Amino acid sequence: MWTLIKWAVQRVLRAAGYTIVRLPPRVAPAELGAARAADLKAGSPQTAEIDGTGKADQPIAMHDRFAEIDALLARATPWSGNVAEGYVANFLGVMTDGSFLWNKTGPFGGHYVKTALPTVSSEGEGFFEIADWFYSARDARGQYVAISLGASYGAQLVGAWKTLQLINPLPCRLVAVDPVPENCERIRKHMADNGIDPDAHWIMQAAIGVDNQPNLFPVGAPGTGLQASMQTNSSLARQAYANFFETSEYSGRVLKNIFLHNSTGVKHDLSLGYSAEVEFISAVTLRDVLAPFDRVDLLEVDIQRAEAIVIAPFMNHVNRKVRRVHLGTHGREAHAMMRRLFAASGWEFVFDYSPDTRHITERGPLEIGDGILSVVNPKL
Repeated sequence: MWTLIKWAVQRVLRAAGYTIVRLPPRVAPAELGAARAADLKAGSPQTAEIDGTGKADQPIAMHDRFAEIDALLARATPWSGNVAEGYVANFLGVMTDGSFLWNKTGPFGGHYVKTALPTVSSEGEGFFEIADWFYSARDARGQYVAISLGASYGAQLVGAWKTLQLINPLPCRLVAVDPVPENCERIRKHMADNGIDPDAHWIMQAAIGVDNQPNLFPVGAPGTGLQASMQTNSSLARQAYANFFETSEYSGRVLKNIFLHNSTGVKHDLSLGYSAEVEFISAVTLRDVLAPFDRVDLLEVDIQRAEAIVIAPFMNHVNRKVRRVHLGTHGREAHAMMRRLFAASGWEFVFDYSPDTRHITERGPLEIGDGILSVVNPKL
């Protein structure tokens, strides 16, 4: 039955002028070290050594961390009140358009709500994102800067801003980087819905890359977090596209799309019934994003496996400027690479849970898809 459905979808896409290209298997993060050398241009920054062992492989005692978070959360009175129709509210009073929540169904809002403080049980991996909102807001001095790579609709930035207002009100600059145009519009709306002027902050419609060359990126399915340049922009993927279109009847159409629309017109399967169009997207590096700031209080990263290649080349900038990183990792190999990268630079681990695993925490069981890596820079 599933095969018949896929054939039907493909016929519809072809009738609309699209085609679907079968790409090579995903490259395991363990293989990325060799592949990166070919992808980086001459003169690119040197990557940090991330193959060491020792400190990065030792267990981390986290019971004191939970006590710290409990104390910080105790400073918040859970929000209660009437929620406008179409919205949901969290314990901080952040209002979120229900249409942004792709994995939840309504009806949303239109009634009185009494919220509660978050727990590991109620929030899952989101609890640890909230923890880093509170940690970073508590530690900020003078000005607060939060950056979100793969920002989606801006939930992490708005949550961090709301936390800052609660426990340490300071001038604030929020930076969102996301390559999907609809996501950037949603960021603006989510900020405005919560009393933040989006024009006072920095919303970048761009992919995060190892250099500034345009990325082939699957654009579509806003809010799902399923898009990843690793699937479409790698050397293997680009070669697969080139080989297919070199002898394909679609080559003329693709060439026309590229010159007129900066898009291939090719649909990429994102899984879970979603697809996206492969387009050329402007790219910025982590160095570009960090450049205007002397200190960044929170760098939140959720970029669907691209963390395995885009952070290491600019780790020296991260070490000099970033106080705290919250990283959503994708795949155990990528998680291990990031763990060793930060350990090699002397960062302290706050929370460390590998992806696709059921963990037993001091606050109960935790089943996660994306990994959780929360680290703090003792030099700042």
